[in-house]
Formats: sequence, structure tokens, C-alpha cells
Amino acid sequence: MRIAEICPTCATYINASCILYDGLYLSTIGVSPLDSLEVVLSKINDTYASQSGSGAPTTQIPLYIGQKYIDTLNSKIWVGLSTTEPIWALSASYSTTSTTTTAP
Repeated sequence: MRIAEICPTCATYINASCILYDGLYLSTIGVSPLDSLEVVLSKINDTYASQSGSGAPTTQIPLYIGQKYIDTLNSKIWVGLSTTEPIWALSASYSTTSTTTTAP
């Protein structure tokens, strides 16, 4: 049988939002021990979002390996390969035009 506990942070019954991060300080995303799950997930979403810009990412250093960069000028998607140098690989090209087909 599980007994309900009171959260020391919010003084309500412990639930999923009461989960606290108990790992090391993650300086790259600003997560500190005792941050709530909601805060940690928000910082992860903000930090690890795709970046975009006009032209190839020639001077930007990826925040993490695998980070996506969308070149809005040339319709290309780049993937970061290093976290110490601005090394990117072209992943794909895309088209911003749409095609409409009319049924006979």
C-alpha cells in the first residue's frame, strides 16, 4: 500500500510535478539540483530547440551534437557535428513551394 506524502516544496500531496532534479548542475542548460521537473523540461525545450538563420551556420558552434539548423535563405537543414568548433553537415534541402493537383 502506498502512503501519500506531503511535498516539502509545495506543501501538497506529492505528484508528478513534485519531482525534483537530484543530479549534477547542468551549466549548459542552467539546471540546478532541486529544480522541479517542470523547470527542467522547460529549460531543455528552450535550449535544445532547432536554430535558424539566413545562410549556412559557418560561425555558429552547435550547442550539442545533432542540433538542427534551418537555413531559411537557401532552404537547407544542417546538423551540428561538434560542440567546440562550428562544424555542420548538410542534412537535407527542402522546398518552400507547394503543388496543387486537381482531380479529373
